[in-house]
Formats: sequence, structure tokens, C-alpha cells
Amino acid sequence: MKTKKVAAITFGCKVNQYETACILDDFIQAGYELQKFSQPADVYIINSCTVTNRTDYKSRNAIRKALKQKQRNSNVKVIVTGCYAQLNKAEIEWLGAVDLVIDNNHKNEILKKLEEQDNSFQDVLEAEYFADLSTSSMIDKTRAFIKVQDGCDYYCAYCTIPFARGHSRSRDAKTVLEQIKKLTCAGYREFVLGGINLGLYGREKLSDYRLAHLLYDIEQISDVKMIRLSSIEPLLFDDELLEFLKKSNKICPHFHIPLQSGSDILLKKMNRHYTTAQFRQKLEVLREIFPDAAFGFDLVVGLPGETEQFFAETYRFLQELDFTYLHLFSYSKRPGTKAAEMKGQVNGRIIKERVNILKELSNKKTALYSKHLLDNQIRMRGIAETEQDGYWTALSDHYMRIYQQKPKLQQGDIIQGNPTQIFRDGLLIQ
Repeated sequence: MKTKKVAAITFGCKVNQYETACILDDFIQAGYELQKFSQPADVYIINSCTVTNRTDYKSRNAIRKALKQKQRNSNVKVIVTGCYAQLNKAEIEWLGAVDLVIDNNHKNEILKKLEEQDNSFQDVLEAEYFADLSTSSMIDKTRAFIKVQDGCDYYCAYCTIPFARGHSRSRDAKTVLEQIKKLTCAGYREFVLGGINLGLYGREKLSDYRLAHLLYDIEQISDVKMIRLSSIEPLLFDDELLEFLKKSNKICPHFHIPLQSGSDILLKKMNRHYTTAQFRQKLEVLREIFPDAAFGFDLVVGLPGETEQFFAETYRFLQELDFTYLHLFSYSKRPGTKAAEMKGQVNGRIIKERVNILKELSNKKTALYSKHLLDNQIRMRGIAETEQDGYWTALSDHYMRIYQQKPKLQQGDIIQGNPTQIFRDGLLIQ
């Protein structure tokens, strides 16, 4: 009997990538063979994204490619899910003979829905539970990303994600811990906790069990050596979480915090619930706990109404902050958001110019951070990933790539040491 083949493509965030890994694991357990998306397969899965117009375009393009395979072989099944699918089901069906469009809260049932030809579709804003997705392996062979939260209740003016992901929902701690233990048995030692709005973990439930409590429980698993947090909103670093960070021996001194703008006026227009002063104060608290930590910030560039003055305020604010890198998003007009109706839409050429200015600042800050680690001989560690020309490499706990010459090392071992020089795209340690 011929083995069926499944292919998938993912757009957008780490959460989407994790979900795709879990979906594929279900198919592999059912006897399917994994295939590249560009090659012939029996089932094509597109896990779409709608953060920008560009990701909308990429998602549609992937759907068209899968439909071309279906034209060659009518038995091919094309399945589309993800945030673009959640908000644009009719548009996807207009593209052609897509077999299933799966809502964001039923990705864990894709194989079942395919077998039963179940084309039901839920408005994700009605979702009341966390759709549990689990896998025993990851695409990354040394670092495991674990989705523990879904949805967002913040409704920022520029963002469609709350409409595409629904209200905040948290994964049961028992299944999180079970999956982590299973992955440690497979050799994983570093775990990244993620979600759509990670800091909201547990807050929608009646119990007091929140992110800090989950982290305490993960830390007790002996084979877990490193814990890394994905993006957390600045005001969600509450007292309990800060207390955990002070005591933890396994948390990575690397924090990714959405800033979005350095202008208080634009923050208010964005419906962000903090000021630049509050953001700075939170950063100072974290810096007291981790003097040498890496900090990365998200920024939206070109929000309607972002004048030269407001952009200059953002630039000056960033210049004054001690950070490591910027993750820059060019504003993209999203239908149904408040920002789409705002006056003062910024020309795309101007947005690109401002992005380039901030990229240059980000590169300077990264170089300064590398120099700080080197000058102060900050000890770093990471999980060995690959070896090339005698050097093992890892993404360090300080979010800088490190290299070390160690002949007897194996993939998955911990490498650690003090930096000796700038090397390749990171630091050489000894």
C-alpha cells in the first residue's frame, strides 16, 4: 500500500511554527510521510498569517501553489488554517477548490476533520478553551518551543490578532509539564515558553495559578537546564513574576518586550496601556535583577499620525535606553482595526526610510552589547547545536551566538565559558 505524504508551510510567529510541528506530528503518527511543500504530496497544509499585507500575500501564494498540485491530481487535499484563514474564509474559498478551512481553535483536530470531511468552522471569539497541541519532537533539534497560551484581550489599534486568535486562553499546567518531561526524554534541555500574549497566562481562570507558578514548576524538572521566555508585555512583569526571576537558576537573561513606540502620544493612539516613563521604569527593575541581560523591543514604524516629530521622539527615547536589538514592523493597514480609519497615513517610502534608520541604531546597540559582554567577561552558556570547522555553536542564554572549540562535544551538550573575542556573527568563548 502506498504511503501517503503530507507537506506543510508556515507563515508568521513562533506560535504558528509550533502548531505546525504538532499538526505534522499527528500526521506522522498516523503513518504519513513528511514531504517538502514544493514536492508532490497527498495533503498540503497552509498555516497562514495576517499580521501584514505581505503575510496575506504569502499565504494566498502558497494556497495557489497547493491548488496547482490539486489540478494535476484531483485526489490531493488542500487544508488552510491560521490567522489569515480565520479572518478571510470566503476569500480563501474563492481562490479555488480548497478542501478544508480550519479555524484557529481546532488546529488540534485537523487530521480528524480531514478523515471525517468535517468542514465546520468556529468564530474564534466564541472559543472558551485552549486547544491542546503537543508533540514529542521539534524542527529545532536542541531547543523546544512550548505554546502555553492563546488569544489576546488588548485590542491594540493596529492589530487584528485578537479577532483572529480570540480571547486569552491558557493551557492546563499538567499537560505543559507532561510535554516538557516527554521532550527531556527525547534529549531537549532548553525550553522557550510562548503564546500570543504570554504574560496573560492563567489570568482568565478563577485560580491564582499564573505564569510565575508555571515557571516555578518547570524549574523543578531536573533535566530542564535553560528556560527562555518569548515576548511579554511590559506591565505583565508583575510582582510574582519578578520574584521568580530573582530566584531562578534556569531562566535566560534575555527578555523580548513590545515597546511599539517611543512617543507617548502614539502609544495612546495605539491603545497601549503604559507611558514611556512606565516602560523605562520596568526596564530599570529588570536591569537591577539582571545587570547584563539582553533586551529586545518590538516597534511599529509608520502608524498613521507618526509625524517627523513623533518619530524623532521614538529615536531619542531608544538612544537613551540600554537594549540589545529591535524587532521592527512596518505599519500595514489592516481592515477592521481602528488604525485603518486614522488620519495621517504615512507614505510607504517614508516608513522604509524610518525602518532603515532604526535598523542602524539596532545594529549599533547590538555591537555595544557584544562589547559589554566581552569587556566584562560575562559568562555565557547554551545548548550545542552544530559543529563546523572545529567550532561548536549555540544561541546563548544572553541571546548572542557563541562558538567554542571542544572536540568531544556532542549536539545537545551544554557549552559555556567567558568570551575572548568577536567571532563570526557572535562571540568566541573559552
